[in-house]
Amino acid sequence: MADNRTPVKFRSALVTGATGFLGGWLVRRLSDAGVSVTAIVRSTSDPIRLANLPNATKIHTVSNESASLYCGVASAKPDVIFHLAARFASMHNANDIAGLITDNVTLTAQLCEAAIAAKCSSLVAAGTGWQNAGSPANDPTPAPNTLYAASKQAADDIIDYYSAMAGLNAVTLKIYDSYGPEDPRRKFLAILREAAIKNEVIDASPGNQRLYMVHVDDLVDGFIHAGNLLTIGELRGRTSHTLPSPTAMTLREIAEIWMRVNRQQVNINWGSKPHRPGEVMVPWDGVPLPGWSPHTSLNTGLHGC
Repeated sequence: MADNRTPVKFRSALVTGATGFLGGWLVRRLSDAGVSVTAIVRSTSDPIRLANLPNATKIHTVSNESASLYCGVASAKPDVIFHLAARFASMHNANDIAGLITDNVTLTAQLCEAAIAAKCSSLVAAGTGWQNAGSPANDPTPAPNTLYAASKQAADDIIDYYSAMAGLNAVTLKIYDSYGPEDPRRKFLAILREAAIKNEVIDASPGNQRLYMVHVDDLVDGFIHAGNLLTIGELRGRTSHTLPSPTAMTLREIAEIWMRVNRQQVNINWGSKPHRPGEVMVPWDGVPLPGWSPHTSLNTGLHGC
């Protein structure tokens, strides 16, 4: 995979969400390339994930006050801002609402305001394919399936405003399903791996939902490529693109590949659970990021994962 990695064409970057799965990988890749990286984190960030960031990473801890974020962006003077911080909830209850709005919407507005004040005009933001869960293929009209996706769409609308009114050059990269080593999230692959170790049975949905599964290394390539395009002026104004895999595969097919390449067998009771409300059965097709394509096949990426 290393031979296919996208070279970096900017010298400094600011990253939100650096203690997350994708954010941590992005920070490490940028640091390895010699980029000066500032990570914006909260005082509540996981100390173990913070400790795993490269030693050269500049850590700027922010509070809920806008001033601390403005200070962090101004001192970093980044060529590109990568906005990956988000609060996720596949289903929500009343107690989740404030956090979803604060972390996904308010933080985006504050970050855009800070970017304009610091004269940083390049922003790459992480979106989700769920923003268009109910949209026809190639139709960009939003149709979110969860409050999380709706909050990400609201964040996109805010970025639209700053692009139109303040000259921010911004691209949203809509992500589908990601996977890879050192993933702390308890997603299906983690459950599959644990069941194999403990010889447990998994109760699952019918498993016929189709997924675009993209390795984290390829997603990082996409974000760096977008940052490059903004840096050299090939992306200007406001754009939105997707980072899909070549083929959408069912959850059952993905489980079968994982078991084959890892030489494991797991007993899965397919259909013993219903699909969750709002389940996306076929992923939305948008406009892929020009000049990017994933290099890691599932056969390669799922081995040891």
